[in-house]
Amino acid sequence: MYKSFLLIENPSKSNNLGPILRCCAAFAVEEVIFVGFAQCSAEGSHGSARHLKITAVPTFDHAVQYLKGRDCGAVEIIGLLGGNSSQDEVYSATGCDVNDITAEGHSERLALVSIVGNQQDSQAISAGTSIFPRSKPVHCRPFRGNTAFSVSKNWRGLPLEQALICDSFVHVPHIPIRESQAMLVDVQASISIVLHHFTAWARHDERSSVGQKFAVSKFLKGKISEEEKEAKVALRSRNREESDNVLEEVAACDIDLFGNSVDGDDY
Repeated sequence: MYKSFLLIENPSKSNNLGPILRCCAAFAVEEVIFVGFAQCSAEGSHGSARHLKITAVPTFDHAVQYLKGRDCGAVEIIGLLGGNSSQDEVYSATGCDVNDITAEGHSERLALVSIVGNQQDSQAISAGTSIFPRSKPVHCRPFRGNTAFSVSKNWRGLPLEQALICDSFVHVPHIPIRESQAMLVDVQASISIVLHHFTAWARHDERSSVGQKFAVSKFLKGKISEEEKEAKVALRSRNREESDNVLEEVAACDIDLFGNSVDGDDY
């Protein structure tokens, strides 16, 4: 069964990612990758964050190596963009152009990747030459296997550094009710819609429920699950095997660990 991963920047320990983590738990995301701090505020997760595996890495380059390595096996990283536009193009299966823009109206200028929509959007941003693949509407389900979704708390799009590591992009198309309406679908809703389409495409089983609550494994503080135990044992075994291989290579050489000859000629 194909797995999903979520990649997001976590610039501080007080950064609140609780609602996003709750979405990940609801749709059985395999692992959440933080770029930055390992700890965050989980307010709004209602305890669901404790059922997620969270890994922190220092940079987005490290995140790519980890996600596409043998530990995760993700075949691609898909960036989630905002899909708010007054144009029907956002619903087209051919996708939308993705532009490197600089958004105004902030205390500082932010480099974002977003879908350029109506004329009002075009006046608010300074668009550059696109270096990115077109973004597909999520209902087209352009998935190929284990997938990492790169998301940001900014609903307009992704920071440029984060967008550059993406292999492709998807958006949740919607047209605002009022022309002046900035946002209709927030970040948490967009993530949930995307994960719904992925789990439906990957044919995940629906979670069972008891009464009005989902049936989840009991969380025991300070203890780990059997799966985590097996993963740690496998990791230790792999590290031990790699260490033994290094020692065997050293033993097969004509020099010792300090670079001295071992045949006695230098003594």
